[in-house]
Amino acid sequence: MRKNRWIIVLVLVGLGALTVVEGIINPRIEAKQKAYAAEQQHPLTHDFAAIQKYRSAYMGDFSNLSHLNQGLPLAEYLNGYQLYPDTFTAEVKYSLRSDELPETELKRKLVYNATANFVLIDNLEHIVYELEDTRYSLSREATKQWAGLELGALQTPDEWDSHVREQLVSPEQVDVAFSQIIDN
Repeated sequence: MRKNRWIIVLVLVGLGALTVVEGIINPRIEAKQKAYAAEQQHPLTHDFAAIQKYRSAYMGDFSNLSHLNQGLPLAEYLNGYQLYPDTFTAEVKYSLRSDELPETELKRKLVYNATANFVLIDNLEHIVYELEDTRYSLSREATKQWAGLELGALQTPDEWDSHVREQLVSPEQVDVAFSQIIDN
């Protein structure tokens, strides 16, 4: 009889614990993960520190380049890459039309992504973003001039925030940045 009571108590405790984990803890964890994933799709809330592990001296490290761009805004639209080692150019293809996002949002994301690629891949000189209806070519040199310092200096979160993120807040700032670093 006493043994049966203990079994019943343990079963009830186990069911209670399972209910707490499945009904409260797991949904909270999932909600935090979804919120974090949503933040990663916007340059003003993106976690730059999370992509720093993809820093590389060479653009030819395809796996590294791929993982870097999968951690940046617009990742949900990625549709392939092409590397051109003789010109140190990476082409990033998106299954996205330029009119599917508000113009300022698209420009902000392209400037942010290009800058992240130039900061984290030392010998990348040009990046071409190919959308379904247009191409944008951005250069390291123009990005450096826009940022106002050597791009390697932007690897710390504080420098990144003050020289990149804070320069992409207003639509006017985005237009200026985009017009300064776009090649086409």
